[in-house]
Amino acid sequence: MESARKRILIVDDDFELATLLRQALKDVGKDLEIQLARDADEALAKISRRPFDLVVTDIKMAGLNGLQLVEILNQLDANIKTIAMTAYSSTEVESQAQALNVYRYIAKPFTIDEFRRIVREALAVEEAAPPLPAELSPTQKKAIEEQLVSLRSSTQAHTVVLVNRQGRPLCLNSFANGLDASGLCNALVTSNAGLAVEVERLIGQGQPFNLSYHGGPDHSLCSYSVGTDHLLIAVFDSEIRVGQVWYYMKEVAGQIQSILESEAEEEPPPSPAPDEAEVKVRPEASLLPPDIEPTDSAFEVLEQAAREAGRDFGGLSLAEAMEQGLLGEDFLRALDEE
Repeated sequence: MESARKRILIVDDDFELATLLRQALKDVGKDLEIQLARDADEALAKISRRPFDLVVTDIKMAGLNGLQLVEILNQLDANIKTIAMTAYSSTEVESQAQALNVYRYIAKPFTIDEFRRIVREALAVEEAAPPLPAELSPTQKKAIEEQLVSLRSSTQAHTVVLVNRQGRPLCLNSFANGLDASGLCNALVTSNAGLAVEVERLIGQGQPFNLSYHGGPDHSLCSYSVGTDHLLIAVFDSEIRVGQVWYYMKEVAGQIQSILESEAEEEPPPSPAPDEAEVKVRPEASLLPPDIEPTDSAFEVLEQAAREAGRDFGGLSLAEAMEQGLLGEDFLRALDEE
């Protein structure tokens, strides 16, 4: 039997924060309908048309404040639960909220996890087990770690990290001590998702926004979306140009996306060691010039050339020496003629 749909109204004149809170509640349950209102008047207008199970309201707003809104809601429907938020907490305000039977009074700043937990308790919604994120294969992890090393070197960043949409770091490359990588990742994933949705709605015309930037006096931060399920984050000194960081992040994000889309390569089982007497190293016939037949004599020539290349070119293989122009087809023909 399916649970009844719960309806939540978030009332805050800080529309960016309200949007962020709405985005944060999407993981609370699939049977939630969440609406926003910029002030008490808009909230009352919406409540007059349809009932709500929970109203989350800021206390300090223009016009009717949040506690006045709660007082009116108590008269309209005693079954509506209310959560009051404020950045100006005081004993007096908290006492007023308690007198109005506010379900929970919370002071800003609060964590997203704390907010989700309070809403779940208010609606008696059980926390659903999050879907398990796909694990990286050893091949993918190694390839992504190499990309992060390259990115940190190119941007001179303190920290670069790839996280999934649950905010869990998958690969990290950092020399910054004391950095709360998990907390940083969780905050960025949540805020980035909420901001991207709202910006796209207002000016995006259906196009996603991949890059976000936060500048500070000492450190700055860029995050870049990798597909729909991952976020690439770089923390760097404020004097580093953000354009430089963005350029390299865009390139690395594309490489990481290709790695994530690739299937894990299965390593073949080790073959039994052959008897040493039967081992005969035969270089690839493709290394021979087109007009030299791959005879045993030709292979012996190549084997000798490989040994010479190893001595003369610092341990390079025959193929590597040819690729770098140290051995040419004329050299091979001359050896064969001998």
